[in-house]
Amino acid sequence: MTVKQFLKSEAFKCIVVLLAIALVAGGLLAILNDLLAVSAEERTMRAIESVYGQQMEYETLEYDAADLTNEYGSIDQAYLLENGAYMLRSTGGDGYKNGTVTMWVILSPADDGSLGIYKVVMQEYAKQTLMAQFGESFYAVYTAHNSELADGEIWFSVDASGIQNTQAGATMSSRAINNAVNCALYFARNVLQGGEA
Repeated sequence: MTVKQFLKSEAFKCIVVLLAIALVAGGLLAILNDLLAVSAEERTMRAIESVYGQQMEYETLEYDAADLTNEYGSIDQAYLLENGAYMLRSTGGDGYKNGTVTMWVILSPADDGSLGIYKVVMQEYAKQTLMAQFGESFYAVYTAHNSELADGEIWFSVDASGIQNTQAGATMSSRAINNAVNCALYFARNVLQGGEA
């Protein structure tokens, strides 16, 4: 087959059509990516609104890696909201099948300067089952014990070693959620407030 014959062939026409489709699709994807891209600031603002219930100005808090991990888990993100509350994204381990649970924990300052738990919201989890069993009554336990938490010695647990908070049939997942909340409390007491837990 000569070059002239190849240029007139159906195969060459198919190649040209496929190249044109690829170029047009690539161009459209690039344009849509620019139009629909969500900035890091917008993602953070959406997270604050979904967890806190309204949009708020915030400051991203930066700490050394050593300050962001403790025996309960790790702090993935930390924000100081305009109203003085802290919003922490905390991951707790030791769950079912050694999995993790990530929670948003909002800590609000009390009149005496201590930080109390204002709200706890599930963000994501890995290797956990039965997570649909965790309802409002389970999460309400975290906000119901702020006076006991103020002294800095109380933690959440699945047994009698602290404030007991467990979901029947999902004890290991309860432990991972408690660890995420305890991680946020430990961080608040030791890093945000500079105390000792």
